[in-house]
Amino acid sequence: MKYNSIFDVIGHIMVGPSSSHTAGACQIAYVSQILFGKKPKIVKIGLHGSFAETYKGHGTDIAILGGLLGFSPEDERIKIAFEIAKNENLSYGFELIDLGTEYHPNSVSIEMSDGTDKMTVIGSSIGGGNIIIKEVNGLEAGFGGEPNTLVILNQDKIEALVNIANTLKSFNLNIGSMKISRNLRKKIALTWLEADSIIPENLIDALNKHPEIIWVRIINV
Repeated sequence: MKYNSIFDVIGHIMVGPSSSHTAGACQIAYVSQILFGKKPKIVKIGLHGSFAETYKGHGTDIAILGGLLGFSPEDERIKIAFEIAKNENLSYGFELIDLGTEYHPNSVSIEMSDGTDKMTVIGSSIGGGNIIIKEVNGLEAGFGGEPNTLVILNQDKIEALVNIANTLKSFNLNIGSMKISRNLRKKIALTWLEADSIIPENLIDALNKHPEIIWVRIINV
């Protein structure tokens, strides 16, 4: 296994007790609400594998709620996430699910709604607080939010990639990697790019000017 930083060995700064079941679970939910782009009002949380077996003892449930409230894994407010969720009228429910053997045992499906829009994100906690977002609304994914990540839902057209590339060039943003997942039937694509530096927020407006872009999200470390 290749280690990119000391945090791959000792784990991230976090509210415990477990890096996989608490910090990783929180990070999945935290990234999920960023991808949703707004505060969810109704959430259905499906716990798979060992998440389903031990979620109460390891604080996976409270960690996921904390992430959905916008708390990163080191935020002390995670400890009172149930109380804060009640005060903010966040409606939520947990269920035990089976995603299949192709998914990591520490996986969760998070279905978010604000009463109008919906998004379902499936993520896996792979150890040491590290995660992989596996699906976004049924589109295959493969990012964790580290390093800084730009996520774009776009029409599956050549013009979209050309406009994305030209916009990134105008911002002088150096991209370390870029991957695309396509839905040929719906003619849409999920594009994610990992950057070497902080991604500026005004890049969102610049990309949204192009008609092929459906939405843009930024996950900065």
